[in-house]
Amino acid sequence: MSNAFDIHPDFQSIKARTLSLKRWVLALMRNLLAAVNALHRRKFKAIVSRQRIAGRGGHRIPVQLIKPENLQAPCAALVYFHGGAFVMKHAPQHLENAVRYAREAGCCVVFVEYRLAPVHRFPAGFDDCHAALHWALSNADELGIDAGRVAVGGDSAGGALAAAVAQRAVHEDGIRLCGQMLIYPVADVECSRPSVSAFADVPPFKEASLSALWDVYFAAPPSAGVPRYASPILGQLAGLPPAYVETAEFDMLHDQGHAYAQALAASGVDVTLNDIKGAVHGFDLLAAGSEVSRAAVQSRIQFLRRIFGG
Repeated sequence: MSNAFDIHPDFQSIKARTLSLKRWVLALMRNLLAAVNALHRRKFKAIVSRQRIAGRGGHRIPVQLIKPENLQAPCAALVYFHGGAFVMKHAPQHLENAVRYAREAGCCVVFVEYRLAPVHRFPAGFDDCHAALHWALSNADELGIDAGRVAVGGDSAGGALAAAVAQRAVHEDGIRLCGQMLIYPVADVECSRPSVSAFADVPPFKEASLSALWDVYFAAPPSAGVPRYASPILGQLAGLPPAYVETAEFDMLHDQGHAYAQALAASGVDVTLNDIKGAVHGFDLLAAGSEVSRAAVQSRIQFLRRIFGG
């Protein structure tokens, strides 16, 4: 079906794959990614340190702290949550992008390795992300962070987590974030918008089913009532910090990203919406060398520079 869409030439070679939600398959893939990421991290050993911080209920959350060369304290900070359908570890390109954000936006990045479903269902991963933001702010002096210049960000599933963490931080904790960077975010668990079905088998997806994903992510199906903060578009949006929302034209998440951007703007939030024409979900990770991908990453960096005052 993807042949019917005007996908940019840079992304036409991206393969379509089925994401198995069987526990043993997910465990195998996570172990493989963990090994690959450990090797890849050595490339940035001079600027990336890994540690475990305190989470809820005694859980220790792995985070990678990215502090680029010659970064002057106190610096701005981006607390970042990677994508992976709530079930997968980050890909090496996630770290590559995060290093670019740090170096080119002049900030440190707290890269959070939150707990994953189905072993840890919602709100475990969300709680980890929320705790990581609090850790960064509580330890701002020690980390050399300017607590007045802290933003959250994430892609895909991580975009949902970033949007929800921003809502909780502002409305429950009274935290003044300076921005939120939401890259092709999951924003609406209802899954009723046209792009969900229209692009369900556009690479990198192969007959993707968001409803099947919710079955492994939630302790109870959404029909039993969507938990608070699980679906950002249902949250309280007024008073949230400036937002950068990026969507990919041929992504099943396209319409909900647009809807969330529109809902934010209608609530008085300063929104920058960047719709990447000809792009598919995860285009920047799967075809990082594309000029389209490079331009998208540069747009994110420009947003970070603006909100950080750089």
